[in-house]
This record gives sequence, C-alpha cells and structure tokens, in this order.
Amino acid sequence: MPLPFQPACLPLALGALPHRSAAQALDIARRYAGTLLAWPQLPQRSFREQCLVQSMIGFPGLVVDAAALRVYVDRSEAERRIDSLWLAYLEHTITYAALSADDAAGLAEMARIGGWRDLRAVKGQILGPISAALQLTDEREQPLIYDDMLFDAIAQLLRLRVAWQELRLSEIAPVTIICIDEPLLEAVASPFFPHDWDRVAGQIDDVLAGINGCRALYTRGDVDLNRLMHTSVELLIAESAAYRRLCESGCEDLIAFLERGGMVGIGIVPSDPEQLKMASVDSLFDAFASLLDDLTSQGVARDHVLQQTVISPAESLGYLDSASAEWALQLLAGVSQRIREEYALI
Repeated sequence: MPLPFQPACLPLALGALPHRSAAQALDIARRYAGTLLAWPQLPQRSFREQCLVQSMIGFPGLVVDAAALRVYVDRSEAERRIDSLWLAYLEHTITYAALSADDAAGLAEMARIGGWRDLRAVKGQILGPISAALQLTDEREQPLIYDDMLFDAIAQLLRLRVAWQELRLSEIAPVTIICIDEPLLEAVASPFFPHDWDRVAGQIDDVLAGINGCRALYTRGDVDLNRLMHTSVELLIAESAAYRRLCESGCEDLIAFLERGGMVGIGIVPSDPEQLKMASVDSLFDAFASLLDDLTSQGVARDHVLQQTVISPAESLGYLDSASAEWALQLLAGVSQRIREEYALI
C-alpha cells in the first residue's frame, strides 16, 4: 500500500554505506535520516554483504567463494535442490529466505536498537530479479537470466526475502518501505536481452507482491520510467536526470501515476566523489527547483510533486569512503530541509 502520509520531500537513503561497523553505520544513518530510516547494507564489511551475494544467499546451488570474490550457481546442485524453494514459495514460508546477523549486520543492529518516537517509516532493500539474474551466473559464467527455470526461481526467492525483511522491520516501525533495486534495468532495451517487457514486468510484480507495505523500486541509467509506472510499484526512485528526460518525451504517465497516489524518489545527491566535492545544499536545491519547473511546464501538478516526493542519492553510497558517504548524507538531509522550508512543506 502507499504510505499513509505525504512524504513531502523528506530524505530517504538508498541503504548501502561503506562503514565496516554495523553500529557506526546505523548511528550515521539515524543521524541524517529524519523520520524515514533505511537499514544500512555494508558491502565493504564482507563479501557476503555485497548486494548480489546478500540478495541471493539461500538460493539452491549457490556457491560463495569469498577468497576468490566469486559467487555462482552450481547448476546440477541447483536442479537437485530447487524443489525446496518451490515448496517454500508455494506455501509462503518466508523463513526460508531469512538472513543471519552475519549476512545483514546492519539489519540485525537496527532490530536490536529499535526505532524512536518520531520515526514514521523504515526502509528495506534488496536487489531486484532482473539485475540479480543478469549478474548471477552458473559455473560456466552463463547469466541465469537465460534460463527460464532459474530466472523464475530468483524471483521466487526474492519474493520470500522481501516478505521476511518486512516482517523484521515491522517490529521497529508500523510503516514499512521495501525497495527492490534494479540498477541494471537499462539492459532491457538491448537487442540482445532475452525477454520482452511483459516478462520483465511480470518478474518485478511477482517480487513486489510479497510486500504488504509501500512497494518501492530504485533504478538508474536510461530506463523507461513510463513502463515502470504501469507495474505495481508505488514509489519509483530514479536519478533526477531520468525525470528530466520525461519532460522531453511527455509526462502523461507521470501525471496519471501521481494522480492515483503514486510517489517518486528524486535522486539528486551525487555519489561520484568528485561531484560530491563540488556539491552544496544551494546547488542541489537549484537543481531540484529547475526540475520542478520543467515538470510543471509539462502539466504535472506542482503540489503533487512537492507532496508525493522523497529526496534520495542518485546512486549507492556503499563504495565511497566513509567521509564522502557521510557528506552525501549531510547534503541529503540539508537539501531536503531547504526544499521543505522554501516550499512551506514543514
């Protein structure tokens, strides 16, 4: 379901941070989160916390070779064990997809500490089925997206994992946002991509169906946001450049999406270290104001954008150094505050 309140340009982090200590990462996340808190993924803490590995832990036949920094699926073992995943999926046994504290230290730390009085929602995140199937290979380095059975199995595991995450997070706050991250969705437009859009949308919707709270999706690159707005996604997070491109192709789908209660996340805080050095709250506010003017010039209601938007980083902060990531979060909180003050959203 959509959020039971208007986010009104509140800050929302994507999740990943470069810290190696779960306690330190959560402390930093809480410091800048405001009222929407994402649990910190820690890809530099261990190989098992890198996004693909963490999302696919428990997949039949998965081999995690931390020494070689390699993860793949042993096809014969997957075929032997896949019935257990199918059964868990059919019976909605979400404990099948549980993550240990060692595999998701930030989530475990958040569950231990709990929330706070003003916390309005907690956010979980996981790699989406398209990006996972493009990256995860068998022992011969063939991506699993070319195997219909294993492609379906990826979506089934992820559906159970988002449901398990949501159950854990609901113990911290009554409102949850679960986001499937699809950083490689741009590949769908390639002539070599093996599936049509209906198949892609079906896999995304299958995973989103495991979420009872707010269904979110993050993407980047030159992706057709219009198509994503016709899935069951309720919060669509993308780089600000992607929303600017909508102004060139037409905003009819965005107008309809917002009118039926959909929300957008505008990734306006850069994750590139050099761009971060040059960024300021003023420059980011000016970029947002310019985008808002472009959208409204295309018929998008200004109030819909201001009330139904969260402000986020453009890409993951997980592979920056700690100081750069903390500066990005400080900018995120600062530009959100500036927008909310300038447009009287507070």
